[in-house]
Amino acid sequence: MTPEPERPDELRRLLEAVCEERISPEEAARLEELVLADPRAEALYITYLTMQADLVREIGGHTPTAARRGGEARPGMPPLVKPDGRRRSWSWVPWGLTAGAGLLAAAISGLLLRPGLEAGKLRETQVEPAVAKVPTAIRGGRILVHDREAVAMVVRLVDARWEPSEDPAFAEGRPVPACRLRLRSGLATLGFVNGVTLTLEGPADVDLVSVDRVFCRRGKLRARVPKGAEGFVVESPSSAVVDLGTEFALNVGGDGLTRVMVFEGLAEAAVLSDTGAPRHSQLIERDRAFFLDAGAGRIHEEVARPDTFAPAPALPYRELNLSPSYAREVLRSRPRGYWRFESLIDGAFPDEVVGGPVLRAHGSVGVGRGPGENGYCAFPTGDPRQYLDTEGLWDLPAEPGHAVEFWFLAEEIAYTSLVGFYPPQSQNPPDMADRFVHTFFVEATAHQRQSLQKPASVRFLHRWPLDIKVNDSLFSEGFYLPCRWHHVVAQKNDGRLELYFDGQLDRSSLLETDHPTLRCHLVVGRRTPESGNPKDSRSFVGRLDELAIYDHPLSAEEVRAHHRLGLETPRPH
Repeated sequence: MTPEPERPDELRRLLEAVCEERISPEEAARLEELVLADPRAEALYITYLTMQADLVREIGGHTPTAARRGGEARPGMPPLVKPDGRRRSWSWVPWGLTAGAGLLAAAISGLLLRPGLEAGKLRETQVEPAVAKVPTAIRGGRILVHDREAVAMVVRLVDARWEPSEDPAFAEGRPVPACRLRLRSGLATLGFVNGVTLTLEGPADVDLVSVDRVFCRRGKLRARVPKGAEGFVVESPSSAVVDLGTEFALNVGGDGLTRVMVFEGLAEAAVLSDTGAPRHSQLIERDRAFFLDAGAGRIHEEVARPDTFAPAPALPYRELNLSPSYAREVLRSRPRGYWRFESLIDGAFPDEVVGGPVLRAHGSVGVGRGPGENGYCAFPTGDPRQYLDTEGLWDLPAEPGHAVEFWFLAEEIAYTSLVGFYPPQSQNPPDMADRFVHTFFVEATAHQRQSLQKPASVRFLHRWPLDIKVNDSLFSEGFYLPCRWHHVVAQKNDGRLELYFDGQLDRSSLLETDHPTLRCHLVVGRRTPESGNPKDSRSFVGRLDELAIYDHPLSAEEVRAHHRLGLETPRPH
């Protein structure tokens, strides 16, 4: 809990004036006086404005930006201290207040980015070291680790050696909050909850500031930013690089000198002044490299040498090593439809249930095989039109219920569709006659601005009556990780929603209003069968296997048995 400063009422009044953008120059001077005189006031200042920045980001849709040619947007506002440790003047406050609420969040990010003072003053970084035990919770759509928001998951470690105080905290599959990472040697790959993949090569000293911003004191970083996560910022003491839809690498030396190379797409780099404002910026295109010279305030092109930057992450796929008895056990549970994806015949996957319908493949969907020759359905990247469906309609009985079971492996953390059922559009209300309204829908989530959805989880959605404005949802407590297989059972069981994740009953809830028996279309790997806007298709990229549909719920014993016969996927705790 933030300690109470002296003159708390006056301080809160001034902080409210900052957040409401109505502070006068005299009030700004008084606020500076209070904060610089009392570390408790400084702590309250940071806490107060951080909460405001969260509201701006989550409700106002703030997107951090870097300097644009001819514009005023900054990659980060200056902190209270200069790089040499001396206090800054607050002359920037009136500028920030007139720049709009969106830049308030950037101001807070700036406070968290730069090195600071000695003990008793502003800490070197406002983010705390991660801890070994990582209990998690969800609040307001955010994953919390010890009441701190998780921004990424540890995806892979290769010979990684951390500073001793941090070593136990970083294990593959663990969520990581905003914190300082000090990697002595080796490689660490993080999957951010917005889909960004970041690889660190030691020695490296990096702050994870937020889901779309990191600060690097030294080290080698490589970031791959998917569509929808553009605007990811890597800042150093004297420079900043903002992604414009790309893969780029950054080398920050201990002397603050920076080198940047873009491997794909486009990025913008800026050399920063002492006040944190861009002195010079440069758009960097694919296969080009630049040296950022803060001393001269210039950016120079140099010969691109990819081998001098952090390598592209090599994420090994965990294969689905199913027991030979897996299919027999699933069939013993009496599915209505069951597809193993071992063969694609005339553009369709055969049903293992005798007389059952084939699952038609659309787009680039095909058959893939692991080392053990187990077949799976492959959804390659780059084709938003790909999906699976059947010709007929499926009964979703109200009593005793119904269930969908499958294994999936996602290429990255992304907001994508897995399995959905929607009644014919003729059953929709008149004002939604041309919409696809799912009454049963399972999807993978990622961080999204203006959304309360929990990122990096599996979501089970139920709608009844058919109205896109309301729904009941379950979000898995467990996180899905890129290139890992996860087992999912989503079912209606006697008026309850139940979501099993990796063999365990993860979440359940009682439905106030349940639908009657419905006849529905099935769609797999895409939100709807129509192309429409590719951004709205939520097309799945990855692998899917052992899809089964039941006209009754499964027991907890059946779910556990099916999971045991597949890959034993570790759950992060």
